[in-house]
Amino acid sequence: MLREFHCIQDCSDCCINRQYYPSVDYGKIGVLLLPEEKKEMENQAESYKLKVSIYPRVGIGMNKKSDGPRQVIAYQLMGSNINGDYCPLLDIRSNNRSPHGGFNCLIYNERPLSCRAYPVIKENNTHAKLDCNCKFSCQYSNQVNKNLLESEFSALTRIKNNFEWFEDQTIWRYATHVGEKRFIKFLLPRGWYLQK
Repeated sequence: MLREFHCIQDCSDCCINRQYYPSVDYGKIGVLLLPEEKKEMENQAESYKLKVSIYPRVGIGMNKKSDGPRQVIAYQLMGSNINGDYCPLLDIRSNNRSPHGGFNCLIYNERPLSCRAYPVIKENNTHAKLDCNCKFSCQYSNQVNKNLLESEFSALTRIKNNFEWFEDQTIWRYATHVGEKRFIKFLLPRGWYLQK
């Protein structure tokens, strides 16, 4: 039986738990922001009087003046906890809840494209690949009706269109040096690293 994607009752895990990527060395990553979304997220946070940290995420080309990219092509909105978890725009202070019982997103209607695409992380002609960290995906990943993920695919396509043109470029990744205490000594110092 094919299903429509929906959040599992009382779940907010995708807004709480941040992952180490591409490896634990780089620290936890934040919510992917396209360059044009960065200022909007800063404005949204300011309107709610929230402090946010936005780091670069991916850069391209060689900057002849320093060790780093010529151009930043993606940023990341970092979690509000010291270990990198909890999106700062997730309302964990009030008793307000989303329709499925999880925490409310303060900017749900204006959320970044990466949040709109989630849990779809890849697509091809026959199926969608869903993030295995999503509780819904863990239960029903082989039973999701691709036709019912139209808005997620639309957001994913808009993200992909921003990255297709740089395939032949030198790629840089930004290490956040954010994570659990047990990993801190293994993390790269915060900054740019040439992707090998």
